[in-house]
Amino acid sequence: MTDKAKILVIDDEHSVRWAFEKALQKAGYQVALAENGKKGLNLYKTFHPDIILVDIRMPEMDGLKVLEHIREIDPEAQVIVMTAYTDMETTISAMKLGAYDFLSKPFNIDDCLLLISRGLGARSFGRTAEVATLAPKSSGLKGNSPAMQEVYKLIGKVSEEDVTVLVTGESGSGKELVAQAIHYNSRRSQKPFWAINCTAINESLMESELFGYEKGAFTGATAAKPGMFELAQGGTIFLDEIGDMNLEMQAKLLRVLEEREIVRVGGNKRIDVDVRIIGATNKDLRRGIADGRFREDLYHRIKVIEIKLPSLHERPEDIQLLARYFCSILAAQRRGSPKTLSEETIAILSAYSWPGNVRELRNAVEQSYTLSRDQVILPEHLPVEVRLGDHVKLKKDDDMAVAGELVLAPAQESPTPASEAGGHEIVGETAASHTDVSDISSMVRGLLKESRSGEAYSYVMEKFEKELLRQSLEMHRWNQVQSAAHLGITRNTLRAKIEKYEL
Repeated sequence: MTDKAKILVIDDEHSVRWAFEKALQKAGYQVALAENGKKGLNLYKTFHPDIILVDIRMPEMDGLKVLEHIREIDPEAQVIVMTAYTDMETTISAMKLGAYDFLSKPFNIDDCLLLISRGLGARSFGRTAEVATLAPKSSGLKGNSPAMQEVYKLIGKVSEEDVTVLVTGESGSGKELVAQAIHYNSRRSQKPFWAINCTAINESLMESELFGYEKGAFTGATAAKPGMFELAQGGTIFLDEIGDMNLEMQAKLLRVLEEREIVRVGGNKRIDVDVRIIGATNKDLRRGIADGRFREDLYHRIKVIEIKLPSLHERPEDIQLLARYFCSILAAQRRGSPKTLSEETIAILSAYSWPGNVRELRNAVEQSYTLSRDQVILPEHLPVEVRLGDHVKLKKDDDMAVAGELVLAPAQESPTPASEAGGHEIVGETAASHTDVSDISSMVRGLLKESRSGEAYSYVMEKFEKELLRQSLEMHRWNQVQSAAHLGITRNTLRAKIEKYEL
């Protein structure tokens, strides 16, 4: 019962201890307070609490050490760690040491009470975890947002469990970094980590890349070669974009997962393999199953645990942290005085939706760092699509003068479904071209009438943007690199928009 449950709070801040004491006593709990780790451990041994709340950052003995000692005494202890310094390393370390959950300061007391209630309910089940040291190679994953904290918690939990994991998320969101964090925090950390992109290798070569081949297996096979499964023995294989793997390879991968052995191409000897498989995809695999493009039995084998990685748009509070982090990396890599991002530049970066996710942000920072000749990176150094925001603005832009002004003109051919903007097309013209303002006005008026209340801006701009992209791609014969360069946007942004508009 709640009125009999004992709660121990260990925190060096008097105000925090006072607040918890009042709130927990009001909720009917028995409360004990300690201002440092050593006193907290002594109280733990005499008070025998049901739940322990411990601050991470404390003098003499930090919260992770307290957690470690408590879990050595009682592997079933329910410990909630608290800190204002939320980052991947502390979260993963705490979860690996067996913390029940994580609270970021400042926190809402009602959320704390709910978490304590859940912890009390889960106490009878217990959990075990071995102490392990965080590997520095996992630090590539950055973000302090609540969404990323949940990802870190899952990484901490699954790292020590040798299960197959599926990482899902948009392209460029950092799925391989999640796989690396899992590997380098697991018992397999001293063994190889091998990554393969299932879309980057020709289907006919995929089998030999994964399973290897014997001499004479095919033309050019002048010597036997081990595949990735043999090379990664004892370690981890990361299969990126597994949703694009063909059905034949899916069947062979399923057999490896079930039998834990492979046969080289052109061979007949069965080779035992001990590898952990982490898959990743930006596709809806359930839809792929329904469409007959992905095997349902393989889906259930690779999705023992799923980690959903949020897009950068879903965690905007991490944009500033990531941008400054990428800037610091470039400063360390390049000669000369380190450069910093101005506050105005940070504000513009934070306002952009980043369809290409973290990868696009990193590219934007690198481009800006390169173009800036001063020690401060200004908005004028940012890629044009970031400066202009998510919608192409139909006005002359000094930075795009070479490419020509974007204007609206009546379609020269008879209207077709492809010409969606009220029977007109968006075309690239030079500054010498003339635009009838009444045509623009008429088009906008027609689109406004079609749009729903509260959605007019996005509706009108998306119509223009879709037609702009379509015509640019047609102009460059659907060469995405040339089209993106002409538009002044990154290829990742263009690809994201092609997928968005189904071009």
